[in-house]
Amino acid sequence: MTPDDSHDQADDERVTRGTSDIAQSRSTADVSGEAPGGPAFAADQSSGLFVGPPEAPDRYELLGEGIPGGEGIIWKARYQGELTSPLPLAIKLLKRPPEARADWPSAHDQQRWRDQAVLLRHLKLDHVVRLDEVFVGAPPHPATGTTTESPTESMAYLVMEWVEGPTLHASLAASPARPDTIRRRLNYVAQAGEALADLASMTRSGGNPSLHRDVKPGNCIVHAKRGLVLIDVSTLRLVDDGYDFVGWHTPAYTSPEVLAAPHLPRSVAADVYSLGALAFFCLTGQDPPVADTPGAFARIERELEAAATAAGAGDVRRLTTHILAAMDHDASRRPSDLRSWSGDLLKAVAPAGADPAIGDAHGAPPAGWPRPPGRRRRLSVAIAAGSLAVAVGGVYLSDLLTGASGGGGQGQTAAPAAAGSTGPPPTLTTPGRTTGDAAKAGGTISSPAEGAGVKYCSYFSGTASLPPGTTLILAKQNLVNGDPNKYVELVFGYEKPSELATWRGAQYFGGENEGGVGQNYRIDLLAVDLEGARRFHDTQMSIEDVQDLVKSGSVLASVKVRRVASASVNQCPGPS
Repeated sequence: MTPDDSHDQADDERVTRGTSDIAQSRSTADVSGEAPGGPAFAADQSSGLFVGPPEAPDRYELLGEGIPGGEGIIWKARYQGELTSPLPLAIKLLKRPPEARADWPSAHDQQRWRDQAVLLRHLKLDHVVRLDEVFVGAPPHPATGTTTESPTESMAYLVMEWVEGPTLHASLAASPARPDTIRRRLNYVAQAGEALADLASMTRSGGNPSLHRDVKPGNCIVHAKRGLVLIDVSTLRLVDDGYDFVGWHTPAYTSPEVLAAPHLPRSVAADVYSLGALAFFCLTGQDPPVADTPGAFARIERELEAAATAAGAGDVRRLTTHILAAMDHDASRRPSDLRSWSGDLLKAVAPAGADPAIGDAHGAPPAGWPRPPGRRRRLSVAIAAGSLAVAVGGVYLSDLLTGASGGGGQGQTAAPAAAGSTGPPPTLTTPGRTTGDAAKAGGTISSPAEGAGVKYCSYFSGTASLPPGTTLILAKQNLVNGDPNKYVELVFGYEKPSELATWRGAQYFGGENEGGVGQNYRIDLLAVDLEGARRFHDTQMSIEDVQDLVKSGSVLASVKVRRVASASVNQCPGPS
């Protein structure tokens, strides 16, 4: 890989982060099929320097001269140990951040890095670099032999897998897309979107959604088999992480809200903006204008449309509008489902009526079409006993899957959340797979109103007309964190469908510390088979079985709501 210094000027007052920091060497073959770029880097020659933790200070041999960046210096390295042949790795020495405390890296800093390493190993993502080890040790030094002495000066190091290949910046800079490369380029963007969706997924991450926070061409490696790989995971943080006293960012790929307040916690929408900016680069070969400069959005639109036209996009306006949606100045209007956005990005490249078939990791065959985002891995989340609370999208699964009448089984009394207006929302199209009786049902959600604020728990109500043998459930989906699953509550009195002409139920949206505040949700009213609802109530269904229950039903109505702060964690007791 090569550094991206030309686009992050250190003397720019907006810049708090300089370059692409995980600088890995280029492979001899440019797997992207584009013109090669970037300086050669003799990464396999020993520098004569070693690093390691105090108990093994010579554990890693550094190769080449190392390439400096805004956060530190990156080397290709090798680990020998007792192995027959050394293994290639990437070592990043982190700089002391500006305004860092005297104890940097603190125990909290080191624990955060270790947490990130465990999380990435858990996720096993093809399109995100693996973080192997974090340690504090002496500065790079000649071989010293094993010692247990503490270094006089401590440095922080991250050890990552070595990903061979060029960066997107080295391959594409100053080179706009052509008709024979546009599909390949946007396929890389789709793979980045898949990676960000996996990082932000509450389910995939085991309840630990995170953000990359520095998506840009210099942090994207094109690997011969894996396709695009996001690197520089030193910027990775949990979605609900706190104040960032450093606030590193790359201006051209940074959303307006982060430019305005780089030290505040960030939402998934910030990574979505960076993904849109990456798409701009892949189409134009140029960094997009910084979002807070005058006329930036109009210039972005104009240049996107010109590049898409020159590259022969199947539907120029559709592609332009699609990328602009990810770069919307208003974070709340950016796409929330990155998997769908990535798939639709590829569809916009296809000629009218064409179907982009799945090709290799670089979008080559068949027929030159790019590969859409990889298939979703089958979830194997087992829901434990009713007392187990697993936070998913700010909602406890135990709340969703227990309770005699769909009221959450909390057994506490509190006033219901304020209802909104009574205007019914539009009824959605019925899914393709429904039970025969459920497909004949009808219903509305009369409150809360579309766009209403909801607390930890809020009541929903409406009307319904149900055929015999069917009943009602409420299914909730988080529209922000990328989780594709829906989580179910039974309406009150679900076991007596004849009494549900006017119905009432409750939904839970997470406590103050579960990351739910400010997130958007869609609530569907569904008619499902009564026996299926009873099984849901009486058994500890797996997440897959819950999704099958949802898919078997018929969507009668839907409403979008937004989680707002509340003074306390309220409950929604069912009818007495």
